[in-house]
Amino acid sequence: MSLGVLLLLLLPASLGYGGTIIQEAFGQLTPPPAPLDGGEEVGGGEEEATLPASASTFLLRGFIGSSLPAQGGDIPAENNSSGHIVNGRWRIFANASLVNRFVAEMDLAAIDGTAISGAAFHNITIEETTPHRFQLTETSDGGNATTSNTTTATGSIPAVSSNLTTRIYVDGNTPIIDNVPMTISIRGQVLAIEGIDIDETSITDTAQRDILSIIDGQSIYGIVSR
Repeated sequence: MSLGVLLLLLLPASLGYGGTIIQEAFGQLTPPPAPLDGGEEVGGGEEEATLPASASTFLLRGFIGSSLPAQGGDIPAENNSSGHIVNGRWRIFANASLVNRFVAEMDLAAIDGTAISGAAFHNITIEETTPHRFQLTETSDGGNATTSNTTTATGSIPAVSSNLTTRIYVDGNTPIIDNVPMTISIRGQVLAIEGIDIDETSITDTAQRDILSIIDGQSIYGIVSR
């Protein structure tokens, strides 16, 4: 053991700032209200995302990384520093052509680094709400939505989508708004969250309303990871 490590182990707790121990910090996402990993629908285990025998039953997870263009007509389109960026992770479990569980947790920040409602970034969590069972449909070659039951010729999941009703959290464990409609789609290795329709008039806290107005009507994309 080196001398530096030995000295750190022998230091008393009173040497921390303000008389407290300086705790070790880790760079990680803020935990969502409902854990992304495990869960009752898969027996609480830590399962890898694998292609299913049937596209009507699958567990997938991955990462979110998407830029959100500035909304409104007063910002020049050539200003690349305008708008926001979100990054995080997502998880979806579907069974018997129904979405049983969907949750996406992401951090939101301004591309130019300016504060949003007094903070450098905010954590936003989206999860499905009642009835917790949403029809999963597959788009056929003819463009018609049909119940998803089969995989493609290569064994991958065909393009599927579901119209969800969700609740959204901002920096906490209490949902800011409920009954928010949106559509989620799996297209090959890409997750798309689209048609986010937030009733901003129902949010009384102006800071929370300003944060959620950034994702209102936007499209957010992620990658399926294994």
